[in-house]
Amino acid sequence: MPGMDKTGPLGTGPIGRGMGPCGGGQVARGRGRGFRRGGGAGWGVVSATLSPDEEKGIIEQQKGWLETQLAAITQRLHELDKNKDSE
Repeated sequence: MPGMDKTGPLGTGPIGRGMGPCGGGQVARGRGRGFRRGGGAGWGVVSATLSPDEEKGIIEQQKGWLETQLAAITQRLHELDKNKDSE
């Protein structure tokens, strides 16, 4: 993780499994994108092993990450439209 400041490589927050020095060397329970039994990709949150507060915290992190991704996509689309208009 660049700068070891827990912002991640894109400044969007921590990513990965939390096994490195920034994650405290602990695998985070029940989170991380992956494939779940039954098929399909998903976040893989196992709510049966999390308290409601833990689950809420994870979901809020996911929401923030998704909002950041959407903002980056929106900005890029805007840039592409601007370049198209100037051609």
